[in-house]
Amino acid sequence: MFDLYKETKPQTATFFVLFPGVDPTPDVEKIGFANNKSIDAGTFTNISMGQGQEDNANIVLQKAAKEGHWCMF
Repeated sequence: MFDLYKETKPQTATFFVLFPGVDPTPDVEKIGFANNKSIDAGTFTNISMGQGQEDNANIVLQKAAKEGHWCMF
């Protein structure tokens, strides 16, 4: 995960293909913390996508793009 981060750019979304028993969230949170992005600071948002989350996700995505925050869906 940490090697993958080195290849990313702020202008390009990163997608993870998930499998049972695999959760990239802890590593993404660690990388975010190292880059001053955290849930506590309000600069990192993680939304579990399910029914009815589309509007909230769009709001978070627009704010993240405008303010340089991170979001994970």
